[in-house]
Amino acid sequence: MLPATAPAAIGASRKSVEVLIELRHPGGLYEFVKAVSDPTSPRYRDYSTVEQLIARFGAPKDARNATLAWLAARGLHGTVGPTGAYVTVPVAAAQAERLLPRRGGASASAAAGVSRAVPAALRGAVTAIGVFSDHRAVTKNVASATGAGAELAAKKEGNYSSVLTHSGTGGGCAAGRTGPGAPLDEPFTPNQYLGAYGLASMHGRGLRGEGQTVAVVEVDGFHHSDIESFDRCFGAKTPPIRVVPVFPLTKPYPGGAETTLDLEVLSVGAPGLDGIDVYEGGGTPLTILLTAATALGSRGHHPDVISISLGICEPRYSGHLVLRRAMDNVFAVAAGAGISTLVAAGDTGSSGCRVNSKTGTTAVPLRTVSLPSSSPFVTAVGGTNLRLDAKNRIRSEIVWNDWPELAGGGGGGVSLLSPKRPWWQQVPGLERFGTGRIVPDIAALADVFPGYAFFCTSPECAALPQLATPGWTSIGGTSAAAPLMASGVALANQYAERHGKAAVGFANPLLYRFGAAAKSRRTVFRDVTKGNDDLGALLPKDVGGGHPLGCCGARPGYDWASGWGSLKVLGFAKAAARAAP
Repeated sequence: MLPATAPAAIGASRKSVEVLIELRHPGGLYEFVKAVSDPTSPRYRDYSTVEQLIARFGAPKDARNATLAWLAARGLHGTVGPTGAYVTVPVAAAQAERLLPRRGGASASAAAGVSRAVPAALRGAVTAIGVFSDHRAVTKNVASATGAGAELAAKKEGNYSSVLTHSGTGGGCAAGRTGPGAPLDEPFTPNQYLGAYGLASMHGRGLRGEGQTVAVVEVDGFHHSDIESFDRCFGAKTPPIRVVPVFPLTKPYPGGAETTLDLEVLSVGAPGLDGIDVYEGGGTPLTILLTAATALGSRGHHPDVISISLGICEPRYSGHLVLRRAMDNVFAVAAGAGISTLVAAGDTGSSGCRVNSKTGTTAVPLRTVSLPSSSPFVTAVGGTNLRLDAKNRIRSEIVWNDWPELAGGGGGGVSLLSPKRPWWQQVPGLERFGTGRIVPDIAALADVFPGYAFFCTSPECAALPQLATPGWTSIGGTSAAAPLMASGVALANQYAERHGKAAVGFANPLLYRFGAAAKSRRTVFRDVTKGNDDLGALLPKDVGGGHPLGCCGARPGYDWASGWGSLKVLGFAKAAARAAP
């Protein structure tokens, strides 16, 4: 659960603000996505291209030009977003107050995300404007261990906790699999989690990701030698990796834990990938928006899957839906083009926002989820822990919640920014969870005890508890679960192509269709029925914690702690191919 270390704003200081201008653009994109994503539709998987979708659903040229000209006349340089639906511009805070008055006379002390009135001259070109003064960084959903897992597991004394000692049979080089208190504290190695979720079975069928490209959205960097060292330890070949700095960056970041973890999991999950594209950008809401949009790629080079392990506190922008709509627009374009987007659901359970406490950074005791995992056009991945047998088959899987020792758990709950349930989530039995978008959709290994084997030599990683060999440590978080499942979707795409079918694309309508039918649910998912992600009682009293939040527990079928459960990747690939026309 590490804070991002990216630049504060889009080419701006703390005395400036980020302005997001929603351009007037044609409707119909969401209806198009439904037509090509609904397994019952005659147009199912009849995808368009990114370029065609932008040309059809982006703002007309006159709206873009009028907005840019209005800004230029005031000495401001706006940038049209990659999907053509919005403009971003850095503005001095004082100038923003003069040019963009607050709606309803909102005070200058209003929270970040208060929308602004559209100037009369732009009312034909612009539908909404948001000004962002909150330059705090987004959250990386990476969690590290702070003590010996075996010792913590011995202290459970009847309390629910997902802390477990090592189980199953590890593999790879000794340095990568040896924990500080071996054998109980050994981290899970790739052969274990790949075997547990069925990715190894896909590899055995010659499905290793060939023909697929995965894009990752990042706010730090990596050392290529770290990825190679990790892969060499576990017998994998590192796929080609391309780095794309996104404004305000002009060159790649130095090494960091988040990107390194994403790449190591992807490189063993789908070692045959044609490439992994690393889009590195800033760490504010608008720079994350820009980086995610840029990750759609360019003409002739688009990803098949996008993996995002970052989070933004939803309530901070509850009065500012222009940000949510801009993000939805980006992910809807991806869905319409047959690109799957998987996002980490977060590492602080049902309390999805962070705050600085007397004891350090902790979660806010408020039931909430995070953007962009709550977008209705992405697949949100929650967290679990595993007990394996000697052949690395799953004996049991429980919701990640390290209570009572650590404030760490897989994200889950109901979105505050999606008051209406998405069409694909309107499944009988889900009414008990309220009316909004529910998170997560699926879940996978994320607990830090025993965690994932991890190799990283960057300064950020040097602060993590080390294993027996320098550079090696154990790590967890939904930042590992999301790229692991992204690897699974890439393999499912390859399986579909081998059988003459189109790519999975936006997976949620298919996932919920499988989940609603008992037979396919058993084939595609491993139901997670034990545990919860309520960390409220563990949160510091000085920030309002010390008591349960009342959300969210696991149960048979769908639940808001683990979604439908974890994917059986081979079963999912077969079922997804059969469902395609």
